[in-house]
This record gives sequence, C-alpha cells and structure tokens, in this order.
Amino acid sequence: MSERGDVPEWLPRDSPRQARGPALQPPPPSWRPQDSPAPEATRSPRHGRDSGGGSHALPPRPRRGRGLLIGPLAGAIGLTLLAAFGVYAFASGSGCGGDDAVTLNVAAEPGVAPAVTAAAGRLNDANDTVSGRCVRAEVTVTEPVAVATLLSGRGVAGVTRRPDVWIPDSSLWIGPAQAASRSTGQTRITPLGSLAASPLVVAAPRTLAAQLKGQGTQPSWADLLKAASGSAAAPGNAAIPAGLVKLQVPDPNRTGPGMATLLLANALQARSPKGTASFTGVARAVREGVSPSVKAGFASFRRDRQGRYPVALAPEQAVHEYNVRGPGEPAVALYPSEGTLTMDHPVLVLGQDGVRERASRLLTSALTARPTQDDLRERGFRTPGGVAPGSFSEKTGLDPRPPRVLPPPAPTEVQRTMQAWARLSLSIRMLSIIDVSGSMEDEVAPGITRLQSTVRTAQQGLALLPDDTELGQWVFSTDLQNGQDWRELVGVGPLGERLGSATRRQLILSAFAQIRPKENGDTGLYDTILAAYRTMKRSYKPEFVNSVLLWTDGKNDDPGGPSLRATLDALRREVDPERPVLVFMYGYGKGVDAGALRQIAEATRGDVLIADTPDEVQQKFLQAVARRVCAPDC
Repeated sequence: MSERGDVPEWLPRDSPRQARGPALQPPPPSWRPQDSPAPEATRSPRHGRDSGGGSHALPPRPRRGRGLLIGPLAGAIGLTLLAAFGVYAFASGSGCGGDDAVTLNVAAEPGVAPAVTAAAGRLNDANDTVSGRCVRAEVTVTEPVAVATLLSGRGVAGVTRRPDVWIPDSSLWIGPAQAASRSTGQTRITPLGSLAASPLVVAAPRTLAAQLKGQGTQPSWADLLKAASGSAAAPGNAAIPAGLVKLQVPDPNRTGPGMATLLLANALQARSPKGTASFTGVARAVREGVSPSVKAGFASFRRDRQGRYPVALAPEQAVHEYNVRGPGEPAVALYPSEGTLTMDHPVLVLGQDGVRERASRLLTSALTARPTQDDLRERGFRTPGGVAPGSFSEKTGLDPRPPRVLPPPAPTEVQRTMQAWARLSLSIRMLSIIDVSGSMEDEVAPGITRLQSTVRTAQQGLALLPDDTELGQWVFSTDLQNGQDWRELVGVGPLGERLGSATRRQLILSAFAQIRPKENGDTGLYDTILAAYRTMKRSYKPEFVNSVLLWTDGKNDDPGGPSLRATLDALRREVDPERPVLVFMYGYGKGVDAGALRQIAEATRGDVLIADTPDEVQQKFLQAVARRVCAPDC
C-alpha cells in the first residue's frame, strides 16, 4: 500500500475514465534486464553461430519481494500436475545430438507453446554453437503453476528436473517463484524480455456487448465486479444491473489472468470505504465462477437458467482463439476504462549455468525473429510494445488500439492479495454428524470401538481448523430425541466464539468426550441427511463453503424414514445453485451402503470416502482437512 494507505502503489490514484491509453509497456526494469537485446553472434559457414567463450554481462537479478506463496501454488495442483507438466511438443529439425550437445529444456505456457516449438525447431536446424558445442531445444507445454510448484521444492509427477528456460503467461509469477526458490536452493531467475503481450479483457457475448453499447455504458472493472458480486460494499455505480452477468474467472492459483483479476479487485477495494467487505464479496464471486483454465471459461459461453450472461475474464488472445473456431455467438472483448494488466509472457532463464544462459540467448534470438513474431500475431498476440495483429477489428470483436495498461504490482502486493484469496476461498462452514447406532460399539482394533476411532479422528481434525471456521456437531441413530433420529450437541457457529464460559471449540471437544452409542439403536441415515441439508441451506452463508460431514458404519435401516428414492428426489428438488450445500460422507467398515452414499453425494456435488481400518480413516480424513485449511502455510 502507499503511505496514504488507501491505494496500492501500482494503481494510479486518479485513473481517468478513458477506454484507450498509452501502448503496452515492456516489463519494468526490476523484472527485465537492462541489456535485454540478444547478444550478437557470428555464423561460421560450417558450424552456424557460436556464442563462443566470450562472456556477456548477465542482467541484474530481479527485485525480490518478501514472503512466500507456497500454499496456494501447491494447493492448486491436486491431481492435475501430471497433465500440467506432461505434454511434450518436441521441436522439429534435425539439430544436433550426442553427449556434447547443449540441450535446453524449455517449459512454455500453452498459449505460446506452438510458436515457441516452431522457433526451437528453427534453432535446432541452424546448428548454432556455444563454446564449440551445438545447441538444441526441446519444448514442454507447461502450466505456469507446475514450474512454480517445482521451484518451491514440491515434487511434480513425472518431472525429475527443472527447465532451463521458462515462459509463463505473466511476470506475476516471478515474485512468488523467486521467493520459493530461495528456500530450496537459490535457483536464479534471469528475465530475457517479453515474448508477446495480451491484455486482460472482459469477454462478453456479442448480444450483451451490443446491449451495453446501446445503453451508452462504458464498461469498468468496478461496475463489472459490483454486478457480479451482488455486494453493496463493492465499488461501482451499478451501470451493469445486478444479476445480469455471471463471472467466469480462470483459477487464480493456476493462471496469470486469474491472479491479475484478484489484483485488480484488490486495487479497487482499496478505494472503497468498505474495503475488506468489498474484496470479500468480489472474492466470493470469483470463487463461485472459477474455471480450471482460460480455455475452460469459454466451454459454457451462453446464458444460464437464470438468464445471466457469461462474462469471462481472459487474455485478449483467448477471445481471438475462441472466435476463430466460429462459435454460434462470437465473443467481444471489452476494455475497462480504468486500464488493465497485461500477460507479458516473459522469457526466464532458470539457474546459473553460464553455457546454458548463453544458449538461452540464442533461443531468445529465435523467439524475437520475424517468423516467430509473425506466428504469434497470427495466433492473436500483440507485440511486447502493444501492436495488434492485422486481423483485429470491430468485426472480429477485438480493438486494435492498445488499451491503457496499468503498471505491474510489486511482488509483495501479489503475495498479500493471493494470501487473502487463499484465506477467503478456504473458509469452511460445516455441520458434523456422527453415527451412534449400536454397531458403532463393535471393536475395530484391540480395545478400540468404531465410535472411539471416529471420535478420535474428528478430534484431530478439529485441531486443524482455524477459529473462524463455523462448525456444529450432531449425533444420529434412531429415535434419539422426541421421535427424531438426530440430536444437536452444539449449534453451528465460529469455533472461536464464546458461548458462556467456553468457546464453541471447547464445547465440541467436551461433547466428543460424552458421545456414547445407543444400545440396539438402528441407523436413521436418510432422514438425518435431509434434516442436516435443510438446516445448512436454511442458514446458508455465501462467504463460506457450506457443507455437511456425516460419519456412518452402516446403511439406512429405519423403517419409518424415507426411502433412498424419496431422499434423492427431495435433494434434487431442493438443491439450489445459488445456495449450494455439499454433503460429504465417510463410510467406515464393511456394512456401509457405498452405492447409496455416492448417489446422495452426487446429488449435492459432495463426495464419499470409504475406509475399513482406524488408520485408514484417520489418514484419509486428516489429509483431506489439512489440504483444505492450511494454505497459505502448507
């Protein structure tokens, strides 16, 4: 923040409301070497260019921000890391080989990877040399988050070494990646300039764009985010009616455009008198509209059942790519009046190997050469200076004039914003329910009953939850209280809230110690699930992920309760996309009706885990909870 504490340093205090401004700027000096032009090299008639043994001054190390954003980066990966780092696009060209060759492993983000691969092929055909050794390049199509995670020291499936050259979508990755690498071996990151530019825009269906234009509405980030979040605290003048649009944002933990969206939202909330509430509302809207990638954001680019138009926050190039496919309704890029951030696709050398660094400069020469730049223009990218492809026009939904581009935020600003996102996106509001039917008294290990094992696991999970988690505790069997099969032990609320002389956390721990199985009690599973679902839906809080967590060792055997079909029908009728409540269930033992549990979970977009032993129950549950709540510190 600035000394005034109201506006981040990177956002101008008096942004004029104009749709157009100066051309895109190259990366700031702290992120780009002062000697960014590739060094001259000579080509011998037989051996191509040789960068020789002569030394070139290395650019200064980029300015580093404090702190580390390992948690959100790592937590975003899940089971998709192999896909993120597993698609190889080997460059064409015979090149050279053998043990004496200098082979550059290049990780390029999907948008520019085809052009980078073609450039690498031309480099390979040239048989250029460094210190008498020929140079070749191999390109891997790589999501930026995979490299960032690798630099943090966390393993990535199928990857045994870091790349020599990294081309992410945005320089926003540099700060977190540098901070991560400092803790795992001082991997040096040397920027060699920007490959291509693509500003972040608002992609809207042509019908919506025409409607806004007809109303004389000049789109702004403030108006868009206010309309999408439905938050009265959000800045903006309601030029776009609430409920008209549905926000679609690529995952901020995985993509540069997603990060840029949060940074813009954070900058806007800094100007709002309701700052934090404003960002919370926007973050919630972003969370509800997150898609795993930029491309996925266009997969359902049509009005939803509520009549809302999709608006995808995406790089300009993605709009070009979508329209080239000839969709039924093309997208139009809207350029917000405050300005925007740009995806600058920096070329980064990782490590301090002098030979590879010089070889990387040869690759950079191939990347800045006319054939590569023409290839990138054809794919919808601007030059680093902001010059648009010749195909950009009103007819294609893209404005060739360079939009106003805001200066990139400092790495510390990126860190603070992403940590705030991690906290907001992981907020939990949960009703926990434990089966106390007679079979829970069965031993599952010497001296340990199934109920004791379940309670111990729940106690350990409780210790991982922060105080702002909202939690409540029920038990269920049959006929526990006034003819109903469930009983509330502690109502749902913040764990840190004081209720009399104790906090809710302490009351839940005390309740755990007093839970006993009901002798000869049966399992009133279905009506308990319906009651819990309705309770959480009725008290729904949009700033949380609202859920039910139920532990059971059996199947429904309550003759007086609803059938599975009636339960599923009721859930499907009552499920509300605007007030989602997820039902998660842990089945413990051989007597579980896994099929029924999975159908119930599917109806509410929840999940089911089945375990047979105390160790398995504990391991699966605690791992799930830890991944959920420990970011940004894990």
